[in-house]
Amino acid sequence: MSKKVRMCYPYLKETSFKCDFEIETDSLASHIGYAYSKASKYPEMIKELTWLCEMAYHVNGSIRGKLAVTDNDITKAIAIHDKYQELVREETKMFSLPIGCELAGILNLCRSKSKNSTRWAYKIQKFEDVKVDKLVTDLLNTFADIFFVMSVYANKMEDIPTIEFVSKSYDVRFFD
Repeated sequence: MSKKVRMCYPYLKETSFKCDFEIETDSLASHIGYAYSKASKYPEMIKELTWLCEMAYHVNGSIRGKLAVTDNDITKAIAIHDKYQELVREETKMFSLPIGCELAGILNLCRSKSKNSTRWAYKIQKFEDVKVDKLVTDLLNTFADIFFVMSVYANKMEDIPTIEFVSKSYDVRFFD
């Protein structure tokens, strides 16, 4: 008698990019959970990370299933971004290296996962001719911005300076 193998995710065998998107957004949520575990000094950030983690899972099902992102979610995400941006305005006027304290490092992984999730959403729309609501990509793009300013804030709170990266490929150094 053979044992029934259980799958933690029923779509693993499919070839659709939707599977890759859902795995990537699950990874994003897991990274957000890891950031949460290191943010105990920042009670407000803990609440925001909880919401962002929930939203990562809402985004996860918003292509294959029913859209679970609203304009109000985008507004809330932008407000979170703007709050941290105001706290690190000077430190974010340049392109910087994604290094620093442990929390900043994890938040930078969340930033990168957000961008990668966004790319999968665009690939689904382009190559599978599946309608991806703009709210999905807008939220994921805003996530990337949030995690960037949160990472800079985490370093600032630990008195770790932002280290500028000067590209040999591009002339852009400072942002308004």
